[in-house]
Amino acid sequence: EDNGETTSLLIGQGDRGRHQKDPLLGSKAEASDESARRMAPSALQLWCIRMLWAVLGVTNPFAGVAMRFFMVEDLQASPQLQAMMGVLIGFGWNLKMVVAFTSDVLPIGGYRRKPYLYFGLILYMVSFLLLGALPPQVGVATALMCFITIGQMTMGVMCDTLIVENMRHESKETQGKLQTECWCLMTLGGIIGTLGGGFIFYAPGITNAKVFMINAMLKLLVVPFAMMLLEKRVTRAHALDRPPVIETMKLRSNEMWVALQNNKVWQPTMFIFLFAMFPNPGTAMTNFFINELGFSEEELSYIAVVASVSGALGMYAYYRFFKEINWHWFFFWVIITASALSLTQLLLVFHINRKWGIPDLVFALGDETVVDVTNALLAMPVLILVASICPLGVESSLYALVTSVQAAGGTVGGTISGLLIRSFGITLHNYDNLWKLIVLCAGLKVLSVFFIPMLPSKLARPAPADVSVEGGDEEEKEGGALVGERDDAEQQQQQPAEARGDEGEEEPLKKSKFGAATVLFLLVVGICWSLGQSSAALAEAS
Repeated sequence: EDNGETTSLLIGQGDRGRHQKDPLLGSKAEASDESARRMAPSALQLWCIRMLWAVLGVTNPFAGVAMRFFMVEDLQASPQLQAMMGVLIGFGWNLKMVVAFTSDVLPIGGYRRKPYLYFGLILYMVSFLLLGALPPQVGVATALMCFITIGQMTMGVMCDTLIVENMRHESKETQGKLQTECWCLMTLGGIIGTLGGGFIFYAPGITNAKVFMINAMLKLLVVPFAMMLLEKRVTRAHALDRPPVIETMKLRSNEMWVALQNNKVWQPTMFIFLFAMFPNPGTAMTNFFINELGFSEEELSYIAVVASVSGALGMYAYYRFFKEINWHWFFFWVIITASALSLTQLLLVFHINRKWGIPDLVFALGDETVVDVTNALLAMPVLILVASICPLGVESSLYALVTSVQAAGGTVGGTISGLLIRSFGITLHNYDNLWKLIVLCAGLKVLSVFFIPMLPSKLARPAPADVSVEGGDEEEKEGGALVGERDDAEQQQQQPAEARGDEGEEEPLKKSKFGAATVLFLLVVGICWSLGQSSAALAEAS
């Protein structure tokens, strides 16, 4: 065991004790129900979770091609304005913590997940219908796309929570299996949705607005699988035994704050933010494809499909070949490789591929493949890490907090990208300095290797939820067993302290209030700065 660097987190609160009353669960009887809720899921439950991710994979990118042409052709937005609009549109992803926290402490009709899933579905559908029905205006379109993001985010948070809750039951051999399967299904579903969104333009009379309306109707595929999901209902008796909502929110906030202070939580979270905040030339390259190279809707859908397939291959490759490799060396070499491969876009920008007899589309597809495989190799361990650092009881809220920090980093990165696009003078019809943006972004990405020590060198498996029966009462075992060490801990509990060789003492967790506060500070300041910059750019365009 690499006790110095392995991510090992306490499950629950070690000082609570098994026979004490949980202030959030209420009575011991309700704690038993909460334990039952976290028992190993059925095959039907796991199938529904996978199918939900597959449906989201099909429907989420369906309108992607139409959205790109909508912003370029209908709104006539410059690359810099598109990047700033993207910051405002993506703001909804920063609200994941709020949605997850609310679903944890404020059930609707006795349920924590499904009502919020349906709310996100309705908001998503209504916003897309209005986007297709109203005339194109920058301000209105940005607001509606922001609501679309919030609806999509709400559905995603509920699906994320289902994964996090069920990862507790995975063994060391299957660690990350459910998450990998769900993301691969979402990726493969994205191939279907992306191709459908590109080829639908061959149908007579199809416009961007009609694609938006069709996409809204397709989202109804979520309903049957959501209805089949089994969720433990919070009964009225249990609700009465709980403390008031305000007190519950305070207790949950305190638990999240304590969990975030753990060095093995806030340090990886800090890395996730810093890694996500580096700029990229994605928006400028998309406009280059459309306006300079003249790619059609169909050809853009091909590129998006290749990106999805490459992402799935990268995720599978990580789970199949690299999950046991030392993370520090893995991240170092993949970051260096990804930065170097991103420079191959220069060959397309300078049309060198044409001198080699390679068509623009073929070269773009090959370039997309190698870049997205390396990006997926970086993304998959981060996804598993985020899900694994969440202590039991606040898994939904803390997972959403960490992913909100990741989204905030992406928001800052999008804002920096927009400012760089503007500073280099890149417009809808001027790409003379695009190569400078590509080189700068590749160079900046290399700097993230200096933050790798914030990560654990390897990832310990999560401890499974366990329910025992003592004296006729079911009680959840939350005695503070460490992730990946639960079996050893249970064996050691049956031995005298002298035989264990540790005199019954556990190594104390290292915590830092300053580190946790810094993460929250970056989250708030990053979002506020990005929103201010984007709002100013939108007001100037209007």
